[in-house]
Amino acid sequence: MKMLSFCLPPLLCALLRLHFACTDLPNITLVFDSTTHSDSLRNCSCATEVRHCEETLANLLCNCGTVPRSSLTARGPRWDNRRTDGTLSVWVHNSWIRMELLNGSHVLDLHLSLCAPAALLGPAQYLTLVGLKRIQLYTLGKEALHRDQTMNIIPGVGLNVWDSGLSIALLDVGSMSGALRLKAYSVVGPSLRPHPPSHFYPGLFLSVTFPHLEQQNKQKTI
Repeated sequence: MKMLSFCLPPLLCALLRLHFACTDLPNITLVFDSTTHSDSLRNCSCATEVRHCEETLANLLCNCGTVPRSSLTARGPRWDNRRTDGTLSVWVHNSWIRMELLNGSHVLDLHLSLCAPAALLGPAQYLTLVGLKRIQLYTLGKEALHRDQTMNIIPGVGLNVWDSGLSIALLDVGSMSGALRLKAYSVVGPSLRPHPPSHFYPGLFLSVTFPHLEQQNKQKTI
């Protein structure tokens, strides 16, 4: 049974476990901020893909439940390190779901749909994603020159970042408007021993923890 690759706060995790227990092995997880349920998320399990931003269709074809926005913590989602072959699809109508749910999350295959101009609003210029291998970006807008784009993220030769879990993708929010084609740049950063990424990049929002650093800190305090 496939589930979200990250773990949300305890109450939300409990709701997710209950929700997935009642489904028949779905392979797509769909999350979106509902236009009919104010300040809440719709968490859906779908056997097949649903057309971008079609909330009514998602409610008909998928097994969905409502999760209040208040269940999200200020630091964003938490996750475990289990790998999954499933796809996470996120439809964004308002910028809060982009920042409070996605930013700092761990996801391998992300289908991100911007369903309204408000999805691009907000002070943050970058979206931080951990372990991202593939992203499909869809922009619902008449002015979008590149409405549907897909990009595979491939590390440089000799870099085993997938196994280490230290691959961090920074997605330029401005590029999500569909005005320009998506571009990727690979950068080999400094060693993360003995410091976490935030030590070198203080503006980086990242709630992920690094076990080897935590172990080192424990040894120093003993």
